[in-house]
Amino acid sequence: MAVFTAIGAAIAGAIGLTGTFATIAGVGLSFAGTLVAGVIAGGLSMATAKALGVFKAPSLGNQKDPGVKIQLAPSTDNKIPVFYGQNHTGAIIVDAGIKNQNNTMVYVMVIGEETDSGSYTIQNIYRGDQKLNFGTGGSAHIVQSVTDPNATGSNEVAGKMRCRVYAGGTSSGDQIFPTTGGVSATTLLPTITAQTNYANLVYAVFELDYDPENQLTGLDAITFDITNSLSEPSNVMLDYLQNSRYGAGLSSADLDLTSFNDLYDYSTALVPVTTSGNVSTTHQRWKIDGMLSTYVDTKSNIDKLSQSCATFFTYNPKQGKFAVVPNRAATTAEKSAAFVLNDDNVIGAIDVSGTDLYSLYNEIECEYPAVIKKDQTDTVFVTTPSGDRNPNEPDNRLVTRYDLVNDNARVENLANIDLRQSRISTVVELTADYSAIQIDVGDIVKLTNTEYAFTDKLFRCMRTIEQEDDVGMLTVKLILLEYDDSVYTHTDVTQRGAPGASGIPSWSNYWGNGLIDYGNITLVADPDGDGNANIVDPSTGFDLGQLPPGSQPIALGPFGPLVGPFISFEYDFPNNNFYDTMEIELQPQGVSTSGEVNNTVYTFKPPHGTKYFDTNNKPVLGVPLSGLGSNDFLTANLNLAKFSIRGKDSITGVASQSNVTANIALEPKNYVAKEAVATFTAGVQLEDAPAANLSVVSGTTFLPVAPTDNYDLTGAEVGDYSISGYGTLGGSISGPFDLGWGVEANIKFANATTVTTQPTALKITTTNITDFPPQSVATYKFSTDPTTYAGVANDMVAANVDVTLVGFTDIGSSNTAPRAFFGMKYEIIHVTKGEK
Repeated sequence: MAVFTAIGAAIAGAIGLTGTFATIAGVGLSFAGTLVAGVIAGGLSMATAKALGVFKAPSLGNQKDPGVKIQLAPSTDNKIPVFYGQNHTGAIIVDAGIKNQNNTMVYVMVIGEETDSGSYTIQNIYRGDQKLNFGTGGSAHIVQSVTDPNATGSNEVAGKMRCRVYAGGTSSGDQIFPTTGGVSATTLLPTITAQTNYANLVYAVFELDYDPENQLTGLDAITFDITNSLSEPSNVMLDYLQNSRYGAGLSSADLDLTSFNDLYDYSTALVPVTTSGNVSTTHQRWKIDGMLSTYVDTKSNIDKLSQSCATFFTYNPKQGKFAVVPNRAATTAEKSAAFVLNDDNVIGAIDVSGTDLYSLYNEIECEYPAVIKKDQTDTVFVTTPSGDRNPNEPDNRLVTRYDLVNDNARVENLANIDLRQSRISTVVELTADYSAIQIDVGDIVKLTNTEYAFTDKLFRCMRTIEQEDDVGMLTVKLILLEYDDSVYTHTDVTQRGAPGASGIPSWSNYWGNGLIDYGNITLVADPDGDGNANIVDPSTGFDLGQLPPGSQPIALGPFGPLVGPFISFEYDFPNNNFYDTMEIELQPQGVSTSGEVNNTVYTFKPPHGTKYFDTNNKPVLGVPLSGLGSNDFLTANLNLAKFSIRGKDSITGVASQSNVTANIALEPKNYVAKEAVATFTAGVQLEDAPAANLSVVSGTTFLPVAPTDNYDLTGAEVGDYSISGYGTLGGSISGPFDLGWGVEANIKFANATTVTTQPTALKITTTNITDFPPQSVATYKFSTDPTTYAGVANDMVAANVDVTLVGFTDIGSSNTAPRAFFGMKYEIIHVTKGEK
C-alpha cells in the first residue's frame, strides 16, 4: 500500500494536484489505508457534478488569462501558451528593431509553444479588423492589399508590410509562412542569433514601413489564423500529458495507453452534421481547437481537454497509471459482461440519493470561441424539452464555457450529453466484498436490489475506495451513477455560417478604404470663347459628346474660379466622411513635345463657410491646363494624361483610396471626330467589365467565363496591341484547389476571296492553392499585321476580333460563397510611343 501512496503522490503532484494526495480529487490513499480511484478530470461533467455531487466540478477557470488569444506587449511576466487545431490568436511581442534609415519597424512575436507532433499552417493574417492579402511567388510574404469586414479592399498599403512565420527555429526550413521562398530569420533582425534561436517556438517576424497617411505608425493588433494539425483528442491529451515544457511531464509508463486508443476510436467516429449551406455530411465526433494557458496548473488544463471530448481522466492505483474513459454509450458486449452487484456481494445498506426538483438543470448556456467569428465568443443554448420536464419544475440554467471547441455543432452535442446526464438523478453508494475490486472507474455495472426494485439496473462506476477494517477484512466502497443510453444520442446540428458584412461602415471604410467616384469629365479649352467643351467618360477616356458655350461649368481651381483652359470633375463622396481636403493629381502619360511634364498635385478646400466635402457640398473642381495641350489655349506640351483623385483629412493625414481615370486625350476645342474615337487607333485604351459569373462549373479545363465580345477592326492601325484580362476568384475553400485564368483574342483576316481566323491567347494555370489568390491577370500582345501569322496572305486586312475571358477552378462552393469569378474586365491598349 505504501508503494501506491508514493507513486500516486509523485504523479499527482506533477499534474498540479496539491495537498494530501489521499484526499484530493478522490485519488490515492488516505491515512486510514484506503485505496481510492476516481475521476480526476470530468469530461462534460459541469452540470452532472453540480447537480449530483458525484465528483468535484472541473476547474475551468474564470480569471482573466493573459496567456491566450490576445496580443501582449513585452514583459518578463508573459508565459507562452500551447495551441491545438485551428485558432485565431494574437501573439507576445518579444523583440523589436528599426532599420532602413529608421523607416521600417520590425517586430518579433511569439504565437505559441511548438508541440512535439503536428504541423502548422497559416490561413490568414489580420491587422486590426483588416485581412492582409499577400502576393505570390517571390512576393508571397509582402502585403499587396487589405480587405475590411465589409469586403472593401484597398491597395494603398501595397508593399509596406511583410510577414514571415517560423516553427521550431530560425533556419529557412523552419519557415511555415509563406510556404515558399524561405529565408533564415537571422537575416531579418540582428538580435535574432544563435543565442536567441527561438527553439521549440512558433513565432512571426513582422515588418512595417512608416506611413502615417495610411495609419502605418505602429504594429496594431495582429491576429493569426493558424492551424496545428494535432487536433484529435487522444493524441492531444498524450502530447500535453507527456510534454515537460508546457504540459504535465508524465512518461508513457505513467499512462494506460490502451485507454487512449478507445478515446481515439470514440473521437474520430464520423457523425452526421448539416453545413451552413444545408448540406448533410459527416465530421469527426470531437476535435480540439483552442489554446491552453501555461499560467494555470496542468490539472485545470486537463479539465478543459476532458470537457472538450466527453471524457473522464482517472487514476487507477491498481496499475499505478492514469487513464481516460470516454463518456460514451456502452456496447452490447460491455453491458453483457458488466459486473453484477447483488445481495451475494453487497455488504450492508445501500444509500440511494437523487437531485431535488429545484436543483435540476433544464438549460445550459454554453459560450465558445466561434471559428467563423475569428474566435470571438458565441453562445449555444441547450434546453430540456418541455415534455421531459417534471410538473412544477422551475427554470434552472447553468452557464459554462468550452474553450477548446470552436464550432456550434460539437458544442451543442457536448452540452446535450451533460444536461441529459445531470437529469439522470440516481446516485448509489454501497460497499461490496473484495470481489468488486475488479471494477474500474468508468465501468458499467449491473445492480439488483429488491428493496429499490432494481433488476440488473445499469450504473457507471464513478469512484472505487478499497478499505481495510480493524480485523484486516478488505472491502470496496463504490459510488455509482445511473446509466441510460439516451444520454448519448447524437443530434444532427446545423453549423452556423460566417457572419455577412455588417453594412455598418468601419473607421477604415470612412477613411483609408473610402473611395471617391468620378462622374463625367469635361475638357474646357476656351471658357470665354465660342468653342464647344468635350465630355469624357473617366473609366474609358472615350468621348461622350460636346457641351456648347453657355452650358460649360464654372470650376473651382486650387486658388479660385478658373478662367483659362481646364478640365472639370464631377464626383461623389462616401457618406459620413470627414475629408476637408481634395487632391487631384495630373499623371502625364502621352507624348511631351516641349520639355518634360511632371506629375502635379492640385489641392482643393471646400467653399467658404463649409468645413468638409460631402454629398451635399461638392463644387465642380477644375485642374488648370494652361501649357498642356495642342492649340492656342492648350499649347503643345502634352496630349495624354491620367488623373487621380482622393479625399484627405488635413489634421490626421488619413486619406481615401486614390481613384485613377483612364487615359484622357488633352485635345483642342471642337476636336471630336469619328475617326478620333474609333475603337482601334494609336493611343487607344479599350476596356470592358463583364458581369460576375456566379455559376462556375468545377473543373480543370479552360472554358469561357464571360460572353465573347466582337470588335470591328475596319480601318484599325496596323501594329501590336496589348491585351490584359483580369478576374478575382470566389468560392469556399475546403482543401487545395487549382485555378486557371486567361484571355483569348481571335482575329479574323479577310481579302477579296478568303476569310481566316487566327487564334491568340494566354492561359495561366496554378495548382494546389490553399488560400484565396490575389486578382488574376493575363497579359500578352496580338498583332493586326497579317505578316505576323503563318499562312495569312499579305493582302489580307484585319476585319474583327473576338475577345473572351476564360478560366477554370475546382474550388469548393456553397450557398453563401458560390464558386465564381468576379471583378472581371479586359483592356486592349495600342500606344505607338516606343514601338518599332
